[in-house]
Amino acid sequence: MAGLAAAAGFDDAGFVVELYERQSYDSKRVNCGEAMTAVSKIPLEPTVENGFLNPLPAMEVEVYDGIDADRHRTGAGTFPAADTYITDRNVVEQSWAEQLSEKGVDIHENQSITRTDFHEFTDEYDLVVDATGQPSLSSKALGTTNEYSGYMVALNSDVEGDFTELYPNSRIILENYTGYSWAFPKTSQRANVGIGWTVSDRPNDYMKALREACERNGWPVPSQERTNVAIIPEGPSLDPDRTHLPEHSVVRVGDAAGIANRLTGKGISQAVESGFLAAELANRSQLRNYPDRLYQRMKTEYIFATVVRYFLETRNPKVLGAAIRAAAGIDIEDVDRSPSAVLLRLLRHPVLFARIFSRRRVLNRVYGGMTNQWELID
Repeated sequence: MAGLAAAAGFDDAGFVVELYERQSYDSKRVNCGEAMTAVSKIPLEPTVENGFLNPLPAMEVEVYDGIDADRHRTGAGTFPAADTYITDRNVVEQSWAEQLSEKGVDIHENQSITRTDFHEFTDEYDLVVDATGQPSLSSKALGTTNEYSGYMVALNSDVEGDFTELYPNSRIILENYTGYSWAFPKTSQRANVGIGWTVSDRPNDYMKALREACERNGWPVPSQERTNVAIIPEGPSLDPDRTHLPEHSVVRVGDAAGIANRLTGKGISQAVESGFLAAELANRSQLRNYPDRLYQRMKTEYIFATVVRYFLETRNPKVLGAAIRAAAGIDIEDVDRSPSAVLLRLLRHPVLFARIFSRRRVLNRVYGGMTNQWELID
């Protein structure tokens, strides 16, 4: 999505654009990130034909104290989703690529780019936009893959079954590990279901854990053959020194720039924004400002995610449950992208606010983010 956004933005700005894609847009390239927020920023009509299936009214979030049969729910809230769709993501990307091709963008499909190709591109092109995910191609080519901090592993599958109780809403369930499970209904009879964990919390048997999550949450259990494994990046955490490499004529967007949310792994609206931002600044001959502009846009989101993640890592579902109840009613995109709205809501609950922000390790994380210490610290 970041590469498509960058191609669209640079093309609109009058640049000659070539887009290289490792696979074919006609194939099922990805089956993760199918809940898309800020859809109005994508220059496609949000139709079923373009892959936008379910205009999501709200996201339901539940917090539990574990995964055992006798677990207890510690909090729940409903978050409206004014500009959000549940999608067939591969169709969205295919439609966007077709639109770009019709506008004259030269698209090279089934084209893997090697490290040698990368170095040749940096000599041949005025600018290389790296939207290759994590670890990015530029980091591989330049020998800097150690800059990445970690990742989440996620399993997901499209399943058929009775989702009339949930549809048209979707549901995220926090279950006292650093990760979550979800059900994103595309229709009342079809949904994407899944579960994800950070590296430190990965189970020994991924498929068994997915089956058990579906069973305890009342969702159809997918077959292993129809289940996809995805790696969701968590770094390099917005460091401006890594998002623009002028000495190599490279700018990074999307996951290659490390801007996926550090709590949820959600990164599509961030990816689209970064692609268009790079093009906008290049058009003004201000690409040197891209790292700081991107950083300022994402900084509060990053800090807020590290704070909330602390309560997952330290197994504190009561505080999380109370926070979810307090924040309910805020648009789901604002929860990630504009956390000031959540903080203002928490201030209405001074006891809860104090329980969250009086902890030394939480304050350390806030301080670390404010002072540009890029990885999670304790």
